[in-house]
Amino acid sequence: MRLRTKIILLTTVVVVSVGFLILISIRGVIINAFRGELEKKAVSIANNVSEGVANFILEGDYFQTTQALNEVISREKDVEYIYATNEEGKIFAHTFHDGVPAGILSWNPLNEKGMNVQLLDTEKGYIRDVGVNIFDGTRAELHLGIREDSLKQTLNKMRIITFSTTLFVLFLGIIAAFFMSRLITKPLNRFVEFTKVLGRGEFGRTVEVQSGDEIGELAQSFNRLSLELKSAREKMEEAYTYTHLLQVEKLSSIGQISAGLAHELKNPITTLRMLFQAFIEQPDMTKEDAEVVYNEIEKIDNILTRFLGFVRQKAFNYSEVNINNLIDRVLSLSTFDLQNYRINVHKDMIETLPTVKADRSLLEQVFLNLIINSIEAMPDGGEIRISGKTDDGFVEVMLWDKGIGIPSSMKSKVFDPFFTTKVNGTGLGLSIAYNIVKAHKGKIFFDSTEGAGTVFTVKLPK
Repeated sequence: MRLRTKIILLTTVVVVSVGFLILISIRGVIINAFRGELEKKAVSIANNVSEGVANFILEGDYFQTTQALNEVISREKDVEYIYATNEEGKIFAHTFHDGVPAGILSWNPLNEKGMNVQLLDTEKGYIRDVGVNIFDGTRAELHLGIREDSLKQTLNKMRIITFSTTLFVLFLGIIAAFFMSRLITKPLNRFVEFTKVLGRGEFGRTVEVQSGDEIGELAQSFNRLSLELKSAREKMEEAYTYTHLLQVEKLSSIGQISAGLAHELKNPITTLRMLFQAFIEQPDMTKEDAEVVYNEIEKIDNILTRFLGFVRQKAFNYSEVNINNLIDRVLSLSTFDLQNYRINVHKDMIETLPTVKADRSLLEQVFLNLIINSIEAMPDGGEIRISGKTDDGFVEVMLWDKGIGIPSSMKSKVFDPFFTTKVNGTGLGLSIAYNIVKAHKGKIFFDSTEGAGTVFTVKLPK
């Protein structure tokens, strides 16, 4: 069942229930009030009639008494009957056309009271018998019976008016409920459609509801949720992109050092092949030959361990990192390129350099990119100098090369993503290095002179 239908039904039930309760309450009040007024009217008429016929009863004038009673009957339409008794308590005069009903004197006995009212249930309906004493100390009484016909007519009119009013109010209530439900359900329908929009992943959109009540607050909450979801998704996409680019650059670096790996593995494998060839021709192996085989296998194992350690390490795994050891590891990975390009390395690091809390794999990526860039800046050979010191709470590592330098027109673009001057470069190395250092709350900057060389400085908090 739709919410609008529920609101209309609930309003209808409330209106009908309220109308019914009001009808019952008003009916009781009106009946009691009317009966009270009817009773006062009957007592007043009875007192007036008793005073008017008192002398006729004392004189025994039946004709005048009966005429006076009939005049009241003809004048008062609600009066059913009137009868009077003499001083002995016998009926003296009456208005009954078919004779005096049996036992009428027992209907409302006064029992020496000045007045008494008794409700009688007769064939003609309820009749109030009002009895008054005509002469004190005697049994002379006047009894007047008054019907409730006017009360019934009033009740019927009231019932018709109440029923009509209830229908009118019900009609207005249904119309009001329709517009009220529309006022409530219209923004709710917008919310339902908006949730479907969010469910489709269309974050950042807003729902327009101009209201200063709870519905308006709900709309503001939905809009904030949409914007926050959009922001969260953008951050996730940014994180994914960064991680993906980091992986691309790392694969590029792995590709560059793979040649060095192959070269380093070739020498021990060649030695092993020669020894085993000699062993085939002469099965006896000397102790010296066995030691050579063992050493060469150990060398291969060390080379592969260093290489796989670099490849398998995952990002964002923070630990205490010794910068001296990290630089040695990166230089070891770059051995082939350094030898192939005839690059001399001078390492001038302080032995007591403090450790930094960082991701070892990511820092290796930073310094490996810097060393590879320095090597490629000196295609005809040259010199790289690496030094380290502490400065104002930071560990500072500087890497000099005597390469071709960076042109002034390109210095502002060095850390931009995808900016490269290399034919086969990705343009991501220095951009990723910049983001990694920044993520470690550090700094990376450079100074370069075209044709004379470049120095990169990396500062990491101790």
